[in-house]
Amino acid sequence: MPVDEALLESIRTSIGVETSHSIGRITGLMIRRYARAIGETNPLYYDTEFARSCGYVDIIAPPNFVTAVSSWDEGPAETDMRTDGVPKAIQLTGLPTEGVRVMGGGEDMEFHAPIAAGTSLVERSMMVDAELREGSRGKFIVVSYRHEFVDEVGKTLLTSIRKVLLR
Repeated sequence: MPVDEALLESIRTSIGVETSHSIGRITGLMIRRYARAIGETNPLYYDTEFARSCGYVDIIAPPNFVTAVSSWDEGPAETDMRTDGVPKAIQLTGLPTEGVRVMGGGEDMEFHAPIAAGTSLVERSMMVDAELREGSRGKFIVVSYRHEFVDEVGKTLLTSIRKVLLR
């Protein structure tokens, strides 16, 4: 499928459509494992008593935790991956990406409140923009998504704008 105005217009039909899914309860074990995996040593991510002495109800998640784990699953089979470890076909729900290379294009995050162990999270997502650009290798489309991570009472804890590149 060529990356062109027709593809762009097809993608733009999804702008403003909100989806929502439950991430579930964030456990202390999840936070500690993630902190260890990224090399964090801050006791706020490991030690409940230390976190409480700093005014938190429990240990808190490192800043990038929620966006990193929001779509954790088992991933594709090895036969469905390229030699560089990236899936051969990345599907974007509702978007025509057959034959198009899909890549991450960066993310901006705004932190509203720490995410403590025991918090139940819901992720609300919406495509907010799509634009056609010209690069050194030809045309590509930048798709922007807004993600809000809210707790069980509806308080927004984190907002992110994630960009995806299609070429």
